[in-house]
Parts: sequence; structure tokens; C-alpha cells
Amino acid sequence: MGEELHFRRYIEKDDQDLSRLISEIFGHDWDDQVFEWKYRKNPAGMALSAVAEKNGKVIGQIGAIPARFSVDGKELVGSQEVDGCLDKKHGKFDTLYYLIRLRRKINEEEGIGFSFLFSLEVSSKIALKALKDSIRVCSMPGLVKVLDVEPFLSDRLRLGGAAPLFAPVVNQALRILDPTIGRTIPKGTRMKRVERFDERFDALWNRIKRDYPIMIARDSAYLNWRYVDVPHRNYVILSLENAETREILGFIVFSEKQRDYRIGQILDVVTPRTGHEQIARVLIREAVRHFHEKKVALAICLMLPHCHVFPALRRFGFRKRKKRGMDLIFGNTDAKNPRIPLEFAGNEENWYVCLGDSDFY
Repeated sequence: MGEELHFRRYIEKDDQDLSRLISEIFGHDWDDQVFEWKYRKNPAGMALSAVAEKNGKVIGQIGAIPARFSVDGKELVGSQEVDGCLDKKHGKFDTLYYLIRLRRKINEEEGIGFSFLFSLEVSSKIALKALKDSIRVCSMPGLVKVLDVEPFLSDRLRLGGAAPLFAPVVNQALRILDPTIGRTIPKGTRMKRVERFDERFDALWNRIKRDYPIMIARDSAYLNWRYVDVPHRNYVILSLENAETREILGFIVFSEKQRDYRIGQILDVVTPRTGHEQIARVLIREAVRHFHEKKVALAICLMLPHCHVFPALRRFGFRKRKKRGMDLIFGNTDAKNPRIPLEFAGNEENWYVCLGDSDFY
């Protein structure tokens, strides 16, 4: 007779079982470094995950990590729901129900007032059921810019072996018409490669944290954890700074990954909201220039249309994908005493979120 299921909080010894589950379900191979970074070294606190255990092995999880937010300039801590996985043999409604209930209890015990997550369209309905008093805030549109047409000529136009003949001509035309070509750095500034975020980025965060009503706190502690200390990832981080005072005017984070073709990802763009559109344009231009050098075929970014960076992306040739992007889901821990009113959180124009805010590991 099999042992009954047990439901409890995540602990460090669960890493091996979770690594197996995540690999089976998502195809990701996680080692100890990833779990340590994501679940135990987050500057906002330890993981808030609920796990299901049977016969001494973890067979399911609803993962969560704490996240510090600026909400109307006030710091609040919420939970980001991540890494949900369940062994197919135990994929029963009761198991999922008890995991969801335990996740809520953990938030209550820790004083976590709200949760959020990024979800694909196919899993949004499940996510809305999992989060108490939850809503779908919006669908974050994916923006794309084609830099090399050859993969798309082959696949979509079915040119096959003829694609290499046509691609150079089309690519040359794209480069001639590309508004990002040419490097112009504003007078009195300089572009620097960032190896580690320092107190100057804290000063930038303090200047911009009221630019949008709801933002993840982008101070140096968070930025170093998310983009510098992350294992097995190499992100390019560029800042634009005052050449004399070294004050940070803005920064951008981007990377490349290999799929059927090379993809460039703009993960984060941080600049003041008003009066500094040129800073965003300069940073985006540098990212696209880098993608050209790395032979990237397609550049992608997530950006809500009301955000001040959106016009610069559109100006430089980024266009909305036809298919729906990632859904942003929000829910309060206590529906009767909401930490953030649903009407407020449900207004997408209150949010500033980028691809780097998602659970993109």
C-alpha cells in the first residue's frame, strides 16, 4: 500500500527531485547552482514554494519566490509564482488543490499580500484558478525585429535552397533602411559595459521609482541577483552615464540564444519616464548593433504600449507579433483585505514590466 501524500514547504534537499521533474516537464537541466541562486539567494528572501511528497520523493510543486515592488512609491513584497510542476502519475485534481491551498497559507504566514505571474495563454485559466481573488491584467505583446531574413524565407515562403540567394539582397535593403544604423552618443555622455551594479544604480532607482505606479524594485541588490549572479547565463549590460559625474542616465540588458535560428532578447530597459526619450533610443540602438554583430536573425522584446520605451522600439522597427503574448496575472492573498485593490492592479497602464521581470530562466 503506497504512502499517503504529504504537503509542506520547499527545503534545500528537494533540489534533486525538483531537478528531475523540471527536466521531464520543461526540458530544463538545473544544477545545484541554479536552485541556490533562484530559491535561496534572492535578496527579497527564501523561496515560498509548496511541494507534494510521496515515499520520500517530491512529486509536485507550486513554486514561488518573493519580489519587492514599488507601489505608488511605497515598497511592498509580493510573491512571483514560478516552476509549477507535477509528476504525470500523480496529476490529480486533489494534489493540485492541496498545493494551491498550501501556497496561499505560506503567503499568509509570511505576510505576503499579493501574487503575480507571467503565463502563456494556454495556462492562464489554470493560473487564474490557482491565485485567489485573481485577474488577468493584460497580455504583454511580443515585439520583434527581423535582422536576417534567410531563416524566414526558407520556412515561411518555402524557398528552401533558394533562400541563401535572395537573403543577402533583402538583408542589404533592411540594413540601408534600418533607423538604428549609425552610432550617436549624446554629447557629454559615454556608454559603458556594466560588470556589476553599484550605488549609482540605487540612485537611479530612487529617481524613477514613482515613474509608474507598479514596478519591481530595480535597485542594485535585485539587479545583481537577476542579471549578474545568475548561473550559466551571460547577459550584456550597457549603461549610459554622464561623462563627468558618472551619474547613471539609463541602462539596458540583452542576450542571445540559439534555437532554429539566433534570437536576440532585450530583457530590460531602464530610463527616466519623462524628458529622456533620447536615452532609450541610444540604448536600444546599441543592443540592435550588437545583435547585428552576433548574426542574430530575430530580436525580441516585451513592452506594454503605454510605456515610454514603446515608441522608441517602434521607431527602430520593432513590430507586434500577431499571436498573443504572455499574460500578466495578479491576485491578492486575502480577497477581503486586498493589499492592492483589484481595480488599481487591473489597470495595465499602472505597470512597467519587461521580459527580465518574467520567470525567464
